[in-house]
Amino acid sequence: MKTTRPGEEIRKPFEQASTLPGKVFHSPDICADELDRIFGRMWLAVGREEDIPEPGNYLTCDIGPESILLLRDHDGVARAFYNVCRHRGTRLGSDGEERKLKGIQCPYHAWTYGLDGCLTAAPLMEATPGFSKADYPLVPVGLDTWEGFLFVNLDESSASLTSQIAGLPDLSRFHLSALRRGKRIAYNVAANWKLIGENYNECYHCAHVHPQLQRVTHYLSGGRSRSGPNLTGGPMTLNEGCTTMTMSGTSRRSPFPDLDPEDYRNVQYFHLFPNLLLSILPDYVVTHTVWPVGTAQSRVVCEWFFSSASMAGEDFDPSDAVEFWDVTNKQDWVLCETAQKGVQSRGYRPGRYQAGERCVHDFDRWYLGYLGQPDC
Repeated sequence: MKTTRPGEEIRKPFEQASTLPGKVFHSPDICADELDRIFGRMWLAVGREEDIPEPGNYLTCDIGPESILLLRDHDGVARAFYNVCRHRGTRLGSDGEERKLKGIQCPYHAWTYGLDGCLTAAPLMEATPGFSKADYPLVPVGLDTWEGFLFVNLDESSASLTSQIAGLPDLSRFHLSALRRGKRIAYNVAANWKLIGENYNECYHCAHVHPQLQRVTHYLSGGRSRSGPNLTGGPMTLNEGCTTMTMSGTSRRSPFPDLDPEDYRNVQYFHLFPNLLLSILPDYVVTHTVWPVGTAQSRVVCEWFFSSASMAGEDFDPSDAVEFWDVTNKQDWVLCETAQKGVQSRGYRPGRYQAGERCVHDFDRWYLGYLGQPDC
């Protein structure tokens, strides 16, 4: 009798496909492969340009075992480097330190680097034959920007960020690059990063899990999904009388200028693979960046962005938007953590997709296509 390899059922047309096999959510070998071949080779959203607005400003981010240092140099150019001293590998910076640098000094032996990454001082190394500071700059990391977001890529031979997000519709009317952060919350979730991505990409669960969401947008209101080689998403419609996603469905904030008429009634959801979840409402934007910490642990950073005009108002208060998504997030994390326990069971078998899970299917197909057939 012919047998089907695990994972092959997902490659069928949506109406016939089955979900991912359980092992991809809990195998240490597959997790290591993902860190190398997905998070080590794709463009990853790591922050915003507003995080490093002036020369000397910097931030660090962890990508699996790697630590990356992002900064703005004296010429105003954004740069990224491995956060590793060229002497004996000591970590150079951490987010708990002073946020403005004149230079980068190793805490171990005081090797010092300029903001362009060049080694400027190496105490007593003149006694080492043939040593030249010019031979030991910080190792650069690929850095690019899109709509105010900072992306890094550890793969020196990677394709461009533009090619990775091909298929994303024109969002210029939302002026995403001009938005500013109003709130940031980091969550630790005891679930695999893919379960969090799948959860974001469907509202099949919303009616009985998110009553506050159901009051402002019906779970069956999704419009035509859009997909590209490395993304999926689409709109959902706000209920009659609702103008945004808050507990009341309304807000004192004005909508963004330059919107199309349908934008006042829709919420746009996009998953830019692998780690950026982008939710665009008429008056604010929410993002989630998802980071694998282990096979069954993820760190999710949720951020709320508003127009400068809204934030400049004396009565600006982001708490209505923050409360809505914080409640929704915590409800979702319970689901993801429960699913994590289930997919680890020897009794788990892949199921079938519901009609509203087309974007989940897009994500799962991308995952198997990008990673190749994992040994599952």
